[in-house]
Amino acid sequence: MQKDPIQEHIDSILSQCDYGVQRANVATQCKNFLQQYPQFEMTANQFTYAGMSGGTPLVYLKGAMILTIDNTQHEVPMHFVLPSGFPSIAPKAFLTNQVDEEIIKDNPYVLKNMEILNQYMNNWKSNHPSYTLNITYYYIYQSFMLCPPLNSSITHANSNLEEEKKVEEPPRQHQANGGDGEEGDKEFKKILLLSKIQEKIDKMSKLVKKFSVISVTLSQNADIIAAASDKVCTKNALLESWINIDLDELSQFIENNQGKDINDIDEIVKPEDDVSKSMLELLADETACEEAMEVVRSKFRKKKITIDEYLESVRTLANHQFMSMSKRRKIMSTVSALKR
Repeated sequence: MQKDPIQEHIDSILSQCDYGVQRANVATQCKNFLQQYPQFEMTANQFTYAGMSGGTPLVYLKGAMILTIDNTQHEVPMHFVLPSGFPSIAPKAFLTNQVDEEIIKDNPYVLKNMEILNQYMNNWKSNHPSYTLNITYYYIYQSFMLCPPLNSSITHANSNLEEEKKVEEPPRQHQANGGDGEEGDKEFKKILLLSKIQEKIDKMSKLVKKFSVISVTLSQNADIIAAASDKVCTKNALLESWINIDLDELSQFIENNQGKDINDIDEIVKPEDDVSKSMLELLADETACEEAMEVVRSKFRKKKITIDEYLESVRTLANHQFMSMSKRRKIMSTVSALKR
């Protein structure tokens, strides 16, 4: 079987480098890149750039970025360096000193040391299918085409740098420069589609996390919410119809008893039926127990009763209060079910 010359060359270069368990991934990305952009040459060299070790040789892809403007091709000499952690970390891209100064003087993506750095490379995600050498080259291409002076020669020159964030199909002319024809074009579209799908998955994951946090918060505060809801329901029920107050009779009672002590509140508040009467009595029991417990606490704080007396009293009152509340809630649920 005839061996692939590109693959043989890549294997020969990688034998001089140390990419560890990522060697196969590096080989695949390099092969795809060289097939798509044959104007680049792959070698192994040592580097002293910031953040790179100068010991073990690294993959060096030297070539030129081909910019097509008004049917005229412009070559921008550049090279890629693959750090020892690639593809878990982003590749490095540099222009050579032979590049035309006019092309880069207003380009914010070219640093003083001629390194090219854009948002795509800053946001590099480890082993992500949409973060590859091919797409890195495309974004660099786009950043140059959208910056002065090149963008002044492009139709719709008012396109701003925010367009760099959009993942879209590269220009046909740019694809043609790559050299792998229709097959390479399909592969590139596939990678871009995966990128869009992954972005949507990431957004959905963030939403799921938010909903999970909300769900946990609601679960943790379920008792508080239930208690608040219970109070509201009780209040509404009492206000709506379960207690009937004759306003004329109330006015007359107040007028007749002004300045006097009221001995029996039941003379004013008259339950509409037996259910309302039970509800009112149970609610009164709950409130009375709460007030009684507060009195017991006050006496204990003032050391008027012992700890044993305090605990026994609170336990008895709390038990009575709980039973009253349970009965009242059961009545409420039954009445609510009958009203549906």
